[in-house]
Amino acid sequence: MTKARNEKQSAIGAQLGANRVVSLGRSQSQGPLDWVLLGQELAGRLIPVGGRPSDPAWDIQRLVPFNSKTWTRLKKLATRLSRSGRKVSPAQLASSLIERELGRLRT
Repeated sequence: MTKARNEKQSAIGAQLGANRVVSLGRSQSQGPLDWVLLGQELAGRLIPVGGRPSDPAWDIQRLVPFNSKTWTRLKKLATRLSRSGRKVSPAQLASSLIERELGRLRT
């Protein structure tokens, strides 16, 4: 687990009044707290740089095909993760999810 993710989980635990935070390892997103964590991750990554907020580490743009059902789901999830003044696009969400999952894979 990354240090930043561990700190975010500890912050959520503190907000919930937890005495300790137990890592569940590499489990799939299962519940609302995972979405809170993803929303916090995106809020910290997407920085305003003149136009739409973006992750400054993203230095390559590529076209990635999606089927319409997946794109519709990404749009709905991106809307739910957006906050006032900080809109998350479906493509930004997809990119973040790809990077997150690649980080979990063993090489």
